[in-house]
Amino acid sequence: MSNRLARATSPYLLQHAENPVDWWEFCPEAFEQAGERDVPVLLSVGYAACHWCHVMAHESFEAPDTAAYMNEHFVCVKVDREQRPDVDSTYMAATQLLTGQGGWPMTVFLTPDGGAFHAGTYYPPRPAHGRPSFLQVMTAVTEAWTQRRDEVVRGAGQVSEALSRHPGLVDRMLADAGPALVAEPGTVTADATAELVGTWLNGLEVARDVAHEGFGTGAKFPPSPVLDALTRIAAPDAPGDRSTGNSRAARELLCATLDAVVVGALQDHVGGGFFRYSVTPDWSLPHYEKMLYDNAQLLRVLARTVHELEGRGTDPARAARYRHAATTLVAWLEREMVTPEHAFAASLDADSDPGPDEPRAEREGAYYTFSRPVQDATGSAPVPVTASWGEAGSVTGILDESVRRALWERRLTRPAPHRDDKVVTAWNGMALSALSEASVLLDHPEWTELAEAAAGFLWATHRDPATGTLARTSRGGVVDPHEGQLEDYARLGAGLLGLYRATGAAVWYERSRALAETAVERFVMGDTVAESARVDPVLAAAGATGRAEPFDDVAASGAAVLARWLTDLSRPETAGRPTTDVVAAVTRQATGVVLKAPTAAGGMVSAVLAQAQPPELLQVVAATPQQWHEVLEAVGKHRVLDWLVLDADTAPYGAPPAQDGRFTVWRCRNGVCELPVYSVAQLRS
Repeated sequence: MSNRLARATSPYLLQHAENPVDWWEFCPEAFEQAGERDVPVLLSVGYAACHWCHVMAHESFEAPDTAAYMNEHFVCVKVDREQRPDVDSTYMAATQLLTGQGGWPMTVFLTPDGGAFHAGTYYPPRPAHGRPSFLQVMTAVTEAWTQRRDEVVRGAGQVSEALSRHPGLVDRMLADAGPALVAEPGTVTADATAELVGTWLNGLEVARDVAHEGFGTGAKFPPSPVLDALTRIAAPDAPGDRSTGNSRAARELLCATLDAVVVGALQDHVGGGFFRYSVTPDWSLPHYEKMLYDNAQLLRVLARTVHELEGRGTDPARAARYRHAATTLVAWLEREMVTPEHAFAASLDADSDPGPDEPRAEREGAYYTFSRPVQDATGSAPVPVTASWGEAGSVTGILDESVRRALWERRLTRPAPHRDDKVVTAWNGMALSALSEASVLLDHPEWTELAEAAAGFLWATHRDPATGTLARTSRGGVVDPHEGQLEDYARLGAGLLGLYRATGAAVWYERSRALAETAVERFVMGDTVAESARVDPVLAAAGATGRAEPFDDVAASGAAVLARWLTDLSRPETAGRPTTDVVAAVTRQATGVVLKAPTAAGGMVSAVLAQAQPPELLQVVAATPQQWHEVLEAVGKHRVLDWLVLDADTAPYGAPPAQDGRFTVWRCRNGVCELPVYSVAQLRS
């Protein structure tokens, strides 16, 4: 018998629709029910591609006895963290405060008004490895709730108070880090930028794993925001270099890290694309889920790096390796991730069923891994060795094409992993940005067709034309009612702008500009940038403030993306405010973020670099369609990197009218234009 989740749009919630647990979605009615019954809320947060979420579901949520206890003593709420990032971030902060660590599945016990008083992650069905069973935890929580209620409520209040004070603590921490180099509009000088970049690169070197590359010594995630910022510093004439060696240092760090990501087991050398992370520090054993956001970010980094390397002509082998990784990534994206609505699905699961001729117990990675016999110590019997691309997990690098094809044919006989086919606005925006840039930088104009189809769906379906607001997710063309977060607006807006720069089709610029107006109106209040336009009342009671974090996570912070997007749009005003003031509200914390958390500062560094060197503008007047096309071709690949080509109708400062209807091109920056040229030939020269 189905529970309430049968009406959900999230594939993750639908996976639990047949559980014997009486699940609720996160809604006011669930907390009202908890108050009426005088029981705590059991909040379980996960996502569709999460391996341990599946494990806990099979072990506990599908078990009738466990479900009966849950139903009797709690109101049980299930949340897809990708659909409700506001819920996830609030209670992840509470979980880390209570336990010192976090992860998914996340299990949090709440008072009926939303305050967290006990939390953890995965709980096994029986005590194991010093970890209590799920039933033991629930029994202890029930006992505390019924016999020590005052203590529980007091603890929840302390957690809520700590969460509400968090933004102020972050402000003080960043302010104490050192004097701000980029605090006010107009103060982002070349020297200040060079100093900030140099300080950041030094911080990255301290965190660098010199043995295996990447950062830290544990599990390795692709540091995509860091890599993206490094591509900007490594480029010729990067802002703030000024003979400091920053570009050379950035290029070395960028390529060393990319080599580890591309040559190691994080890349699916058989089918293309990248897995989410490596559980080993040497990039040799991936966790096999594939996320749209990881692949979108890495595609953009690969395309920019190939452009830089091929421009220098000094490392053709490495450039070819990165180009191959980017090309096979897009092939995977087109083959496995496009939804019937022509948008991009969220993820592929890590788990799948083994094939009929491969009766292995392991389900994680069953679609992607292979075994081959090797001789044992006596040299007689074959021993099965499960490996990604080599024996015993060793990495052998990019596969020979004949071997790759044989493994691909073998893979096609296996059950494919589950696809989370919900469409996440922010992640699709990242894909638009990546495909648009890569189509130009890697000479694949057909890739823009993928991006344009997705952009058309998002604009028509995820945006409310009456209010200009965005939905966070949809599935099968059905939009979930929750409004998008700051990152949804910023990433989609940046993706639309990227699509305009790649194609020159004015509709994408106009839509990006309209979205910028809405985003600033809804998320920027004075000098404060919010992550949520409206904080859910339950989350507010739990201590959530809705303020945007300045630090990156697996992707650049929404605030940093907003600042970079507004700079690249090149409008002097946005929503009636000077754009430089809005950007400065974000980047004023850049120095503190760089000093306190360099590996979480890539987005902020990118925003400062854009602020220091905004795009050069070409304002084109009275062009025929043929002349417009020729202008784009003349600017070439620079139009998606450091130039912005606009016609007179969209020119931010208002282009002077053409004399006698004559074709004219003005080159401008910060409202100042040079003398114009009157032909494409003059423009090229």
